[in-house]
Amino acid sequence: MEKKAKISGVGFKLICSVMLIVLPLLIMLLLLVQQEVMDLSKEKLALQSQSGAEAVGVWAEEILGELDIYKDMIEQVGMDNPQVFELMGTSYPGHEAYPYGLYWGDRKNNYFDSSGWVPDADYVPAERNWYWEGLTRDHFGFGEPYVDVMTGEVCVSASARVNNSPVESVVAADVYLDYASRVVADITEDNISYAFFVTGQSRIILANSDTSTVGQPLNSEESAPLYQNVDRLIAQDQTGQHEVQGEDGSYITNVIHIEAMDWYFVTCMSSREALRNLDQIMVIMVGTSLAACLLLVLVTFRSAKQIALMDVRERTDNLTGLLNRSGFRQALKNAVAAHPGQGMLIIMDLDNFKQINDKFGHPEGDVALRSFARQLDEFFNRSGDITARLGGDEFAVFAGRPLTAEAAEGMLRKFIDRVRETFESEYPGEGLSVSAGASFIPEKLVIDEIYQQTDAALYEAKRKGKDRFLIVDSAS
Repeated sequence: MEKKAKISGVGFKLICSVMLIVLPLLIMLLLLVQQEVMDLSKEKLALQSQSGAEAVGVWAEEILGELDIYKDMIEQVGMDNPQVFELMGTSYPGHEAYPYGLYWGDRKNNYFDSSGWVPDADYVPAERNWYWEGLTRDHFGFGEPYVDVMTGEVCVSASARVNNSPVESVVAADVYLDYASRVVADITEDNISYAFFVTGQSRIILANSDTSTVGQPLNSEESAPLYQNVDRLIAQDQTGQHEVQGEDGSYITNVIHIEAMDWYFVTCMSSREALRNLDQIMVIMVGTSLAACLLLVLVTFRSAKQIALMDVRERTDNLTGLLNRSGFRQALKNAVAAHPGQGMLIIMDLDNFKQINDKFGHPEGDVALRSFARQLDEFFNRSGDITARLGGDEFAVFAGRPLTAEAAEGMLRKFIDRVRETFESEYPGEGLSVSAGASFIPEKLVIDEIYQQTDAALYEAKRKGKDRFLIVDSAS
């Protein structure tokens, strides 16, 4: 009995000694894992936030670009020509974002609405916000949001001055925010708690995963503490990631300013949610030291593998297998950092793709997108270039090798010809082709500027007739 007691005592001392060694190591490892999980959660939040902000930014630029085309045509026809109203009438029904088309008013209370809406007798265009906002702009821009009395939805007026009108006049369109709402809904399907767009000046919530707050000021007295704290960040123009307190704890908050519209995109992830899986691991580890060590290794390995797969999925386009927008952006940064001032950014858009969807259905549209992705990858990846699908029928390439202007023109011309020939074989008579904008990479690269410049070149190429390319030089 005494021997057994001694053995038990030695075993107990041994266990205690092991625990004294193992527990500090476990605690240290847990702290390291906790920091790693938190860092990865922050990176994921930043990537998803950037993707959402860029998606809405591209959406807004496309809308404003289309409206500017209408404005240019209106000015060419002239407001003193009755045919100008027939031209405006073609905008209804139009884009899903501005389904009621264009409307116009001048200082003499003349008013025209493409949808056929007739205002009350006391309606004075010159007293409306859209009119005064439009007078300050030569190109279409978004104004302050408001609730449409007919639909009950929050929308913004996009307006601009008509320069050659005999009397001061403004053309405008009401833009609805369904697309922005879909973006925040998609982002919050994961473990992101909140996502919302707000205006820069009035800080009105334009779209939110919590739809009950849409149309309200971010800093209203009824707003939750989280919203009020975010409002203070925006008021001080503090973008990037911050830790913000809410009613139920702290949140990792990412704030992005979309300069083209003066909107802010805010995403919030609960710190507790970010560490939820780690908390489960810690509960298991408390039970036993040695078993917990093994469990920690297994769980850490599994978590690292899942995170790696998640990272790959986040950077890859599911339909085509190419890089997606965020993956391409990161790859572009890495490539330019390795070889500054070398290469060319190319942004491409399929011509007449919408009619493929309309005529044959979206599944066939997906087949066409995969076909183009395969052509893109086969043509450019032989040279080690980076290919991506930015969204919809918009694609991008970074040719990271030294290129002369002559070589670049030959490359793009050959590719565009090849695409046209392939699509003519696959979809005879549908006019499916590709247009491209391209920019040489300057020594000092600002990614957003090179994106905007290249995107503008693309739309200029499409405006000039499609099935072509335009290369612009970038300032060093």
